[in-house]
Amino acid sequence: MKKKIYLAGGWFTPEMEEEHTRIYELIKDKFNVFNPKLESLITETSTQDDMSQTLVGNIYGITSADLVLVIYDRKDVGTIWEAGCAYAYNKPILYYAETLGNKPFNLMLAKTGNFARNMDELLEKLNDEHTFKFKRVYDYEGAVE
Repeated sequence: MKKKIYLAGGWFTPEMEEEHTRIYELIKDKFNVFNPKLESLITETSTQDDMSQTLVGNIYGITSADLVLVIYDRKDVGTIWEAGCAYAYNKPILYYAETLGNKPFNLMLAKTGNFARNMDELLEKLNDEHTFKFKRVYDYEGAVE
């Protein structure tokens, strides 16, 4: 049975859209991916009910996932909220930040999940069963802020 991944990441700029789509295309065949972009009921004419259903659906996607993959680049607020929700539900988190370079990573995020800086590291982590095991506190090699 395929593992379930919740793909947390914004798609609100061309750069975000490109990265989100590229990562989704990379993982969609190997994993059962809950992609909020594809599941969202949000449009320019969304009702309060549409918004509520989207929120509840996303929380269900997080709580039923084996792993939450968080695209950290460009620091979308909703994505960071999803990471906090995942941690509160004891879901393993894999942060992806290809634009971070040598800059410090946020301490709270660094200590709450695994980390990948490029597509090769991402694939390596997704092929490692340990990535799918929740830990309360993770080790992080690198500068933090």
